[in-house]
Amino acid sequence: MYTNKDRIRVVIVTNEYRIEGDMHVLVGSRLTDSLNSKAKDYFAVTDARVFRIGSDTPLYTPSYIAVNRVSIGCVFPIDEV
Repeated sequence: MYTNKDRIRVVIVTNEYRIEGDMHVLVGSRLTDSLNSKAKDYFAVTDARVFRIGSDTPLYTPSYIAVNRVSIGCVFPIDEV
């Protein structure tokens, strides 16, 4: 079953990586609503770029990556110009 979702550009920081990409949340909901939902152990990120912490050179550029909830140190939305 398909559910309409909004796309939010985010940065996710783990112990080793910085991941930039699009998280998809239910239409009208906030990023924090999705993060606070205990129903998912992994968050889907599309159009991603994965960097090692402290580097601006991408290691990977996957079209899709699943990020484990427990590995996330912080997440924040970004506005790209």
